[in-house]
Amino acid sequence: MTAADKNTSKGKAGKDKATDGQRASWRLLAVAWFIPGSGHWLLGKKKRAIVFAVVILCGFVTGVLFGGEIGTPKPQSPFSWLAALACLGNGVLSLGRLVWLNGVGGLLHGFPFAIQGGGNPSDAGFAYGNTFLYTAGLMNLLTILDVSDIARGQKD
Repeated sequence: MTAADKNTSKGKAGKDKATDGQRASWRLLAVAWFIPGSGHWLLGKKKRAIVFAVVILCGFVTGVLFGGEIGTPKPQSPFSWLAALACLGNGVLSLGRLVWLNGVGGLLHGFPFAIQGGGNPSDAGFAYGNTFLYTAGLMNLLTILDVSDIARGQKD
C-alpha cells in the first residue's frame, strides 16, 4: 500500500477523507471558538455539540457564580496572560462577561491592562471560580481541535 493509498482511504459514508495537508476552514474554527458547540453542530454532530455546549456553559456559569475572575492581563504578572488566553477560550461567554462588567467603552479604552475581570479575591469560592472559568475556556479550545480533526476527515 502506497502513501497515497493511505491518505485517500474511504470513510463510512463513502466520501474521501481529507489528506494530511488539507486544513479546516478558518471560518468554521472561528465559529466553533465564538459559540461553544457550534462547530460540531455545523458538521452534523448534533449530540456531541449539545454535550460540549452544556458542559462548557455549566463550567463558565459555575465559575461566575463562585465569584471567579475572567482572566485579564496585568503588567506586573506575566502569567496573567495565560489566564486571559484560557478565559478567552470561552468565546462569546467571556466577551459577554467582560462587556457586562466594563461596558463597551471600558473595554475599548481600557484594553488590555485596565479591564476589570470581576470576582473578589476575598470570596470563599474565588479560586474555585477561576479554575472553572479557565477549565471551561480550555475545554472549548480542545473542542476546536476536535472540530478541525472532524472537518479534515481525521476523526468521525
